[in-house]
Amino acid sequence: MLDELDSLTEKMTLLAAQLRALRDENQRLRTQVAGANVELDALRTRVAGAMQRIDELLGRLPAEQPEAAPTEKA
Repeated sequence: MLDELDSLTEKMTLLAAQLRALRDENQRLRTQVAGANVELDALRTRVAGAMQRIDELLGRLPAEQPEAAPTEKA
């Protein structure tokens, strides 16, 4: 009976250690995700700014001149 209790105690100790390790890893991963989201937001802002600048530059380009139809010489 004491051996069973010792075995159970050992298993519970291991389970508790695994639980702590998983909680720590979960917290690290949540921190990583939060940092990645901040970086993603910054990159989205940069892309939006770049797109706006490209649109502005495209707006400054002169309009295309329609090509004159070639005249046929007979």
